[in-house]
Amino acid sequence: MQAVVLACAAQAVYIGAYVLFKTATGRMSPIGGRHPLHAAGHLVRSPRWLTGVLVLLAGFTLSATALVTLPVVATLPAFGLGLVLLLVVGMSGFGERPTSREWPAALLTVAAMVAAALSVMPGHGDSLAEALHRTGGAAAAAALSPWKAALVLVPSLALPLWLLCVRDRQVGGRHARPLTGIAYGLGAGVLLGATEVFGMGMAMLLAGPDRWAALTTAYPALFLLAGVLGLGLLSIGLQRCRLTIIVTVVTVTAKTHLLLSATLLYGEPWPRESGLLLLRLAGVGLAVLALLAFPRHERRARPAAPPRPDVPRERPAAAPARPVYAAPPPAWPVARSTGFRGGGRLVGPRGDVPSAGPWPLG
Repeated sequence: MQAVVLACAAQAVYIGAYVLFKTATGRMSPIGGRHPLHAAGHLVRSPRWLTGVLVLLAGFTLSATALVTLPVVATLPAFGLGLVLLLVVGMSGFGERPTSREWPAALLTVAAMVAAALSVMPGHGDSLAEALHRTGGAAAAAALSPWKAALVLVPSLALPLWLLCVRDRQVGGRHARPLTGIAYGLGAGVLLGATEVFGMGMAMLLAGPDRWAALTTAYPALFLLAGVLGLGLLSIGLQRCRLTIIVTVVTVTAKTHLLLSATLLYGEPWPRESGLLLLRLAGVGLAVLALLAFPRHERRARPAAPPRPDVPRERPAAAPARPVYAAPPPAWPVARSTGFRGGGRLVGPRGDVPSAGPWPLG
């Protein structure tokens, strides 16, 4: 149980180190793998980045101590808890939101870890304590052959170079989209996975009777070589891409690499029963499928509407009043109707017509 607690603590420490790397590289000028000395100079001059290295070494120590007696697959459920913590930190601290295509990939990742962890369940005649306890790894670590170490280290160095130089070229142009950092995560993941493998062997030798014999082996040099290159590639990816995507891909790749490499170097036990063996293989297959499911490019951003000038809205102009024109005076006298007025006088069309006297009426 103590080893399981150490594995969970190591995963939380890893998240803290990745956050320090992300904030440190965010304050630097752009770094890249084409100018390694320039990038290394910027990294080692950052106190925050150096603090992250120390925190990451503490996580390696906790993880290696747990793996001295604990099978690798038994530490994988701790990654599920670490993934929840990673999403909380990425969404609240950095404003990152997984897309609709990234959520299924994350669920596949969790399913891979669960399937691999279930394969460590005890078989017929075994107890859970016996299934969670691994023995015999120290003897294999002491008898490490150079060709096995090269079989782990050489692909760990070649794969990042091939991914960055051939498969992860940024396409320029009007319709180019930024990368999500899958290649950076894969490259850094295999290097950090090799770092964990060599650190695991060194920890098993340090736990043996002759502790200082581990310093005379090739483990410290292999640990430093893979770790330094992995940290450099991880820092480049964290500067350019999102924290949640990079760390998820790095962790899935590193744990898968750790499981397969520990099987080769230290005889990591695999289940003998067919059902448990299928669960272990399903866990590895789902991890590979999750890596393929992550989108390679970021989604296109919708074009923002141009800002409207802050001009006060004018009221519509009132309709002009219709002019009132005065009626012109008549150009000629208006004729009046004829007829009689009071007093018996006859009125003609141009006014009163005087009469000499009363007219005869009949």
